[in-house]
Amino acid sequence: MDSTRVLRSVAGVAILWPVLLSAGCGGSAEPGAGGPAPTIVVDGSSTVYRISMAARDAFHVIEPSTVVVVDYHGTGAGFNKYLEGEIDIVDASREAKASEEAKAKAQGIDWTRFVVGYDGITLVVNPKNDFVKSLSVEQLKKLWQPESKVMTWKDIDPAWPDRKIILYSPDDDSGTFEFFTEAIMGKSKSQREDVQQSSDDNFLVHGVSNDNDALGYFGYAYYAAHKESLRAVPVQNGSSAPAVLPSPATIVDKTYAPLSRPLFIYAKNSSARRPEVSRFLTHYLGKVEQFAVEGGYAHLTAEDEASNQKSLAQLIPGTTASPNTKSPATK
Repeated sequence: MDSTRVLRSVAGVAILWPVLLSAGCGGSAEPGAGGPAPTIVVDGSSTVYRISMAARDAFHVIEPSTVVVVDYHGTGAGFNKYLEGEIDIVDASREAKASEEAKAKAQGIDWTRFVVGYDGITLVVNPKNDFVKSLSVEQLKKLWQPESKVMTWKDIDPAWPDRKIILYSPDDDSGTFEFFTEAIMGKSKSQREDVQQSSDDNFLVHGVSNDNDALGYFGYAYYAAHKESLRAVPVQNGSSAPAVLPSPATIVDKTYAPLSRPLFIYAKNSSARRPEVSRFLTHYLGKVEQFAVEGGYAHLTAEDEASNQKSLAQLIPGTTASPNTKSPATK
């Protein structure tokens, strides 16, 4: 497990233990009231985790008496926890499925969706791999599809080495896994079985960076944070199209296709009526561009910003998120 996550988890447990004993997750109490600390629970995508952690850390500076717990168990697991009443906000690297929407409606649970950044699922190899200059969508499909016969690099290109490819990917609960398989195979969760899978992107980073014949995929931010030990592979989307590397620019303008995607949070409407959740959401969305860039992702569009503000005003009447703090990287 990522050492940063271990430290944060230990700190979170130390803070939360008395809170959980007396109030449980998602509890509410006004700061300084002498009761359990107000608690907000966020879970879901390991991709969006980085953005929500940036929001949490900044919120802690202005409101240290409120405990914000952020974890990652995958988008699918996040929605499951949400529907079971365990969390207040879902980090999601894909849109909610029709089945998840139906379950929420059947349970009388309403949510509001906000865009919090843009990502490009990044194909990576070990830096010592000097022969893979690019991969086409067609090659990726042949390699990753169920019952694939591609076992070695030579099976992809006769000029490449006759060495076995070691594959790494997020696990089945991951929104990244679902988006990638839908985009490349045309069917969600359709992937060969002989893949090293994990919900922890740092495990995938470590796997590829320590194996000369590894190939994996995960969110752009995890590649950007480990450029010294990984090499991104340009993706060619169509026989006449150029191969394109993921970058904040190519992700936002969607020339990095078909693996560019928006990132979301889904806030439970009933939770948003709690004062601490209302304050956290207002703070999060007020500086969401800053948090997206700090998390390693591309910024929002002007249309996304306007939509977020409109949705926030409808969710929490009379509330307007403070203006976003622009950084040079977001312009």
